[in-house]
Amino acid sequence: MFSKYWRTYPWWLQLILFVLMIFTLASFFVLVTGVIVPRIAGVDATQLANISEKSPRTYIDGALIAQALVSTGVFLLPALLFAYLDTPRPMAFLGLRKPRKNIHLLLVVLLMLGAMPIFLGIETLVKHIDLGPAAKAAEEQNNKLTNAFLNMGSPWDFVKTFTILAILPALGEEMTFRGVLMRFAAKRTKSIAFPVIITSLMFAAMHGNISGLPSIFLAGVLLAVIYYLTGSLWCSILGHMLNNGLQIIVIYVWKDSAAMKTAMDSNSLPLWVTVSGVLLFAISLWLLIKNKTPLRANWTDDYTPEELTEENTA
Repeated sequence: MFSKYWRTYPWWLQLILFVLMIFTLASFFVLVTGVIVPRIAGVDATQLANISEKSPRTYIDGALIAQALVSTGVFLLPALLFAYLDTPRPMAFLGLRKPRKNIHLLLVVLLMLGAMPIFLGIETLVKHIDLGPAAKAAEEQNNKLTNAFLNMGSPWDFVKTFTILAILPALGEEMTFRGVLMRFAAKRTKSIAFPVIITSLMFAAMHGNISGLPSIFLAGVLLAVIYYLTGSLWCSILGHMLNNGLQIIVIYVWKDSAAMKTAMDSNSLPLWVTVSGVLLFAISLWLLIKNKTPLRANWTDDYTPEELTEENTA
């Protein structure tokens, strides 16, 4: 007989439990954030919500701490806790297995390097569309917050920013969207297209960046495809970290460059960079498909064949 894990419940009940877990932990961490961050940063919530790159460093650090706590409570902890309560094989459940081919990691790096100018180009095109005053105000607020986070004056500022904006979201969001939700979506269809699209839509909507929605959606699709083709969530985690972190690295390393300032102000890249990105992306994706080790046909099963055999003979 097996221990009582949540995998013994119907799939829809497991999904409800996961959503309730997210809501509970998110609510708790939001409350904790409201109490802890003002004391650490010496600033109230109103000031944190209106920071800019000209704000004092303590304000920016307070907003970063708030971002870390919310990201942990909404994505990382719920996914990990649910996996441990659902199955005796939590790492396998989440897809946290070693890539079967070492070349996968290199191809993911090249793929994201190529995708970066493509995503930026799409976002720039969308910004030329008049989405209304409400969307414009939300975008300006988002840009102020982003510019504040990317105002890194020291190596320690870079480490904090990269950890909280690149590493932590890559772990938590990949475990939630690709590790748990994509698995649930795939249980109801034989096609991989539906779980990829539905989780990418949820991924884009969660970010709340209006002009960035198309590029974030495509980034979600790409990360889901990486997970499917490699069979390893570590590969999509690496891709997600690079998608978030490349901009942080470039801005920090070349923050004093006049060309970088011009590119940031215009929110665009030279044509040769975009063309090179498209070529690199196409070649890397083709090589990844040629070297794929996809998720097995029964990857969403709650029990392994060995466990089912054991259960039937018990």
